[in-house]
Amino acid sequence: MIRKYCIVICAFLKKHIRQIIKPNMDGNISILLGAGFSAPMGYPIGNQLNDLLIKSIDDNFAFAPSGDLAISIDGSKPDFGYRTSYDIEFEFCHKLILHFEKEKGYFDYEEFYDYIVDEIENDKNIEDIAKPFLSDTTSLNSLKSGLKNVYTQLVSHYLKDKYDNSYYDNLPFIIDDNFHGYTGIMKSIKELSINSILNIHTLNHDLFFERFNNTSFLEGRLSNGFEELGSPYFGKLTVKDRKYMVRLQRYTGKYFGNLRLYKLHGSLDYQLYYRNEKGQLSPETYIKSRYDIGSTDLYKEIKNKISVLEYENCWINYHPDFLTGTTSKIQRYAEPLLFKKLFQLFKENLKNADKLIIIGYGAKDDEVNNIILEHFDFKNKKTFIIDPYAGDNVKEFGRKINAKLITEQLENINIKDFE
Repeated sequence: MIRKYCIVICAFLKKHIRQIIKPNMDGNISILLGAGFSAPMGYPIGNQLNDLLIKSIDDNFAFAPSGDLAISIDGSKPDFGYRTSYDIEFEFCHKLILHFEKEKGYFDYEEFYDYIVDEIENDKNIEDIAKPFLSDTTSLNSLKSGLKNVYTQLVSHYLKDKYDNSYYDNLPFIIDDNFHGYTGIMKSIKELSINSILNIHTLNHDLFFERFNNTSFLEGRLSNGFEELGSPYFGKLTVKDRKYMVRLQRYTGKYFGNLRLYKLHGSLDYQLYYRNEKGQLSPETYIKSRYDIGSTDLYKEIKNKISVLEYENCWINYHPDFLTGTTSKIQRYAEPLLFKKLFQLFKENLKNADKLIIIGYGAKDDEVNNIILEHFDFKNKKTFIIDPYAGDNVKEFGRKINAKLITEQLENINIKDFE
């Protein structure tokens, strides 16, 4: 009798585990999220982020001797006893921000990234701007080489919601189907996922959408292609002067269930791990870091020459890896370890989609626009754009893909809007 019950239970579990891994769904829906999705939560968009970067010289942060942007526990500006080389690089970066704004007549944080990556060498004013920051130990080349690390950390620093949160792993599970500003859209996503696989692609670097995984809308079902089980990668976490090695997820490209997230432009918690091969650092894989683990505190468990396990430190990173710029980020779409794979999945998902839902996307990324036009069958399948403040770019792109424009706030979206 016991054996009979065991067989029945095993059969039941086998059936439902298979359903989780490869659900029997009737439809396939692609969703694309832009900055407008996070805006109701207070995340800075376009001009707001531009203003924060222009005024950043007055904010209460400093750069530690390790190169990390730092703030004191009480929110005040840290005092490391001296002006670090990274502080000098930041001050130089800020002067360039003001110079860029003056020359262009405006400031755009993505265009400025292109400037420091590609255009700075052709700027005839660069030597005069750099003079106040040069010394026996600080050359123009060292100032320029530090710009990318400093600027990326600046952008990361300002990607916070109206409650000053950038990570959400310490927040409680929300049982109610209610989330101010997002109730309608999240109820719709939950209902759409009952009979369809939802491939959710986001261009946002923030972690806000992942917050919904710890609510009754998504119920922990969100799959992102990263796995912790069996991962040899760790982060060193310091808590009250105690240090712990915490296992980190690494990208495997395996997606399960019917709610799948693809962060096409990277994320605030994505780090590229470099392996050490006889003194040469080679990019190996992407890992997901965790709150309060520094970019230089990443490790891999390896066997040494006598087959004893030890930790190898990846010390090269100063910041998370996400894409910004206008042309610079498009060049990185072909990088093989992560972004090429994500964009290939984006294309495949569009090709197989029965519907396309675009939320808060300004339609300013030419390459993303071209991918949608080329790979989604907008002539025969339904497309929806949700944007209460749709500009000319959005409206024009909407016409190209025969989209239904929905101008409701995300709070008020209804499942019927997608019929």
